[in-house]
Amino acid sequence: MKKLNKFLCITLSLILLIGCISVGFTANALAEPKLNSVKLSSTGVLLNWEQVDNAQGYYIYRKTAKTKFALIGKSDINSYTDIKAKSNTKYYYAVKSFEGKGKSKYSNTKSILCVGTPKVTVNNIATGIKVSWSKVKGATKYIVAMKKTTGKKYKTAYKGKALSFVDDNVDKGATYSIKVKAVINKTSGAYSTPVTKMFLEQPNLHAEEYLDMDGITLEWKKVKGAEGYRIYRSLKKENNFKHIKTITEGATEMYVDTTCVGINSYKYYIVAYNGKDKSAKSNIDGDVFGYFESEDIPLYLTISKGEVYKDIYKKICEYSAETLISWKSSDSKTVAVSDVGVITGVKRGKATLTAKGTYNGKVRHVYIIVTVE
Repeated sequence: MKKLNKFLCITLSLILLIGCISVGFTANALAEPKLNSVKLSSTGVLLNWEQVDNAQGYYIYRKTAKTKFALIGKSDINSYTDIKAKSNTKYYYAVKSFEGKGKSKYSNTKSILCVGTPKVTVNNIATGIKVSWSKVKGATKYIVAMKKTTGKKYKTAYKGKALSFVDDNVDKGATYSIKVKAVINKTSGAYSTPVTKMFLEQPNLHAEEYLDMDGITLEWKKVKGAEGYRIYRSLKKENNFKHIKTITEGATEMYVDTTCVGINSYKYYIVAYNGKDKSAKSNIDGDVFGYFESEDIPLYLTISKGEVYKDIYKKICEYSAETLISWKSSDSKTVAVSDVGVITGVKRGKATLTAKGTYNGKVRHVYIIVTVE
């Protein structure tokens, strides 16, 4: 009986020992990955490694020359992008495979100097396409590459330390693809995601009220590549431009603003567009709308103390009223007006001006409420 018990104990011990060896072998059997590459991408540092059989996933580790390896993330596939890497810092990377609670040894280590990717904005200006980008820590220069979207190869358009560049050698109506990268000494970062931009020439605007038109007429030259034009308007003495009309591309580049109120002075600018692309703002131009067309709506004018306002005089001369126009101020100590309608802001306050004249054979009165600030 004692021999039997001894045999059973020895047998059980062997089974347990074999089980422990088997468990230990299984835990340590997971191979470490082979780290193939560590390179810069537009979003960070991109790691790639060979897949490991039976691995559930991978742990990614990072360190610098002054720190130890620290876990920064994990991946279910054989790649990972470190989006938190900081520019002008040298990093060392390694990977471990894992299955459950078991994990492999460190992979081989690879290092790289992180060079950040600039954030790029592209706009049309009067002289060409302006490319601007954010500053990258440690960058010693930047490289701008451009090509027409119909072209095959990018060409270097700029190298230097500036944070913007204007390409004034672009074709009207052509679309370009643009990307920028930073360089730290001899290490180049990744190019930014390409941005496309159609170069739309700045429109040339002329605004004028013609006597045979019921409003202020806007005219401009056709812009190559434009799908249409957006028109913006403000009172001349203000600077609150608002979009008032969109004109789709046609044979005639003209618009008559019939929403004007008599005697008010307006200013305009237009922008050519094609999809999301738009030109630089046109020059600002304007005119004063007719004076003796309505007696029912009072007109409002704001000027500064000491300011001399002559627009009304100019317009009256253009109208060549049938009789001389008389002017009167309700308070000449606040707002003075000359015989030809030149208005002067004397002191802060308000006064009402009355203009009396003959237009189209009828006596008309126009009332202008002037505020002096």
